[in-house]
Amino acid sequence: MESLRQAIAETAPDFADRVAELKDWKQVSMLSVEANRLPRWYRPGLLLLGDAAHVMSPAGGNGINYAVMDAVAAANLLTAPLQAGQVTVADLARVQRRREWPTRVIQALVNVMQDRLLKAALDPKGSFTFPSFLGWPLVRKLPPLLFGFGILPEHVKDEARRGQTQALVGRWGAALVVTLAAGWVIRQLLRKF
Repeated sequence: MESLRQAIAETAPDFADRVAELKDWKQVSMLSVEANRLPRWYRPGLLLLGDAAHVMSPAGGNGINYAVMDAVAAANLLTAPLQAGQVTVADLARVQRRREWPTRVIQALVNVMQDRLLKAALDPKGSFTFPSFLGWPLVRKLPPLLFGFGILPEHVKDEARRGQTQALVGRWGAALVVTLAAGWVIRQLLRKF
């Protein structure tokens, strides 16, 4: 416990006068922040979704959104095979193929933003600035939509109302968001060199 108190006092001198209040390990907890993915989300008779397949950083609050979207994609892709009583490993793999790309993209974006914010917070001279294009009227609405609705939003399929226009608009919208985000990430990487 004494080592922890010393480490806190050295890391955050503003709290040095309060570390004596830590008397028991029950007063201490740690939130492990990580983002990772399993290489394979399925096995015969098993499909992992949400945090079981891919842990999302709590930054941005994407975990629950992506878990629900995984479930909707699984329902859309597996309903017919389940009704026929013939779900194959290939059917399960389709769910991962559908959801892995959006998961990878949002994890990468959140990691870049989180890393920049942490570096700025730890460096007293550093500051976090958002890219200038995020101030453009149309573009400034995209990040909240991206984090709120995801890279590839999933909707329960209803054959009567599903049309080609909806699919086309969704694909173009996702392509625009990914293009802007990729440009921002590349720009941030180039700044480092």
